[in-house]
Amino acid sequence: MKRTKNYLLPLVLMFACFADADSSFYAKLNMSFIDVDQGSRKETDTISNASRIGFKSKIKISNDLNFLIQIENEFDPADGKADIGKVFKQRNTYIGLSGNFGRIFMGTHDTAFKQSQLKVDLFNDTQSDIKKLFVGENRMQDLIGYTSPEIFNGLKLTINNIKTSEKSYQSYSFNYKNKKISTSLGIDTGTEGFKGKRFTALIPLQKTTIGLMYQTSEEDKIYRSLSGHVFSIKHQLTKKGSLMIQDAKSDMKVINAKQTSIGYSYDINSILKVYSTLSRFKNKLQSDDEKIISIGFEVKL
Repeated sequence: MKRTKNYLLPLVLMFACFADADSSFYAKLNMSFIDVDQGSRKETDTISNASRIGFKSKIKISNDLNFLIQIENEFDPADGKADIGKVFKQRNTYIGLSGNFGRIFMGTHDTAFKQSQLKVDLFNDTQSDIKKLFVGENRMQDLIGYTSPEIFNGLKLTINNIKTSEKSYQSYSFNYKNKKISTSLGIDTGTEGFKGKRFTALIPLQKTTIGLMYQTSEEDKIYRSLSGHVFSIKHQLTKKGSLMIQDAKSDMKVINAKQTSIGYSYDINSILKVYSTLSRFKNKLQSDDEKIISIGFEVKL
């Protein structure tokens, strides 16, 4: 399957306009000013944190069947290039079907293993993202996925098959949710050279949500087992303001890596949010800790 081309968008829009469709454009602009201090290395920069624009549509075929499409691309207002030499970088872009049987889709998509992180990572898409420490945060092309309806009492299953030039890999997640807890077990059979298992839990306690993640991964070529964990707390201080604290440790990308972050976000309204973050990253190979201070905003349309 070839990558979905952006020239399909006009055809999709024309089809959606004349069909019984629930369609919308959406966008997110997330920009921050960062100050990096690592001993002798000091720098400041204005960066985009996975700003994106997209279109999605749910087209009713019958009472029990819907056609799904999503086209999403990342852009970078700060540097002009979201990908090497390219203005746009493809994000989750797919077509699919949904109904009583669940949802089946094909295209470019986050793997089930990646999505099994739930929302434990409170600093996703920023300089303090857990992908700095953990393997398995993959978005893959040539992916065919299936998500089941509720099997019983809050349990759902997601299955991915990912085709590469070498072989096909599978990614799974078993997700369970009730009023007291959300959990996920993710399994990856070797995507990007790593087999992995990941267990995640989100525990809401009135105004506080506790997040836990434990992951083990094995590198195919070296056959060494690696592990790491994330612990996060999000506490709603006011109706619009939240405090976020996160501690992550892993040996997967760098030996003995540790990242500690604290942040505050404030929702001005349903569209605009401002935030600030202080993050410290260190590992066995660094003589000096890397400290990052950021101040930014997010606009959702």
